[in-house]
Amino acid sequence: MQDARLRLFSVLLLSVASFISTLGAILALIWLFLYPAYLKAALLSKAYYLLLPFTGIVALIMQISGGDGLSYFIRMGVLLLIGFTIFRGWAPGEFLDLSVWLLGRRRGFDLGLAIEITIQGIDEATRDWSRILTTMKLKGMHPDIRNMASVGFLMIHLRLLRARDQADLLTTRGYKSGGSCCPDFQASNRDIIASLCTILILFISFAAVRDIFILMM
Repeated sequence: MQDARLRLFSVLLLSVASFISTLGAILALIWLFLYPAYLKAALLSKAYYLLLPFTGIVALIMQISGGDGLSYFIRMGVLLLIGFTIFRGWAPGEFLDLSVWLLGRRRGFDLGLAIEITIQGIDEATRDWSRILTTMKLKGMHPDIRNMASVGFLMIHLRLLRARDQADLLTTRGYKSGGSCCPDFQASNRDIIASLCTILILFISFAAVRDIFILMM
């Protein structure tokens, strides 16, 4: 999805639909197949499978205590997948454009710049982690509790060095607050239709929840 505005609109509606009903979560999952490249990248993300077991533990506790743990697991799992899929579709500069479009060239620029720097830091940390794992494999080492402390210290140290370089660069350029940015969005017909489908998904989700309340009454 090329237009960041439509992406934000879609992810908000899909998140609400997934949260309120299992049917909404299933429909949201089907919607993600409209962008298979991003969905595939999200499914291959190790971070997704690191977070999913925690959702499973909470769902298991809910199921044992008499709640609907299966529904919770499906809804939260799809919510995580939506987040990872949308993140994979991110392109540098999009959050800055979106923030300026929403909040103006002062607050919007500051917020967008902070988000861009944060996401860039996450991307750099991911690459650093991959390099560290590759180096450990070449040396015949395996990540465990004994070396995780030193690895964590190294990654934090690298992040602080890069943050200092970014701060020096912004200071050198005379940055104080706000900035000039002309957001440019390009929306295809496919993206517009996909965004309209999220409205239908949200409507169906609300209808399903309403029917459940009527039956309970």
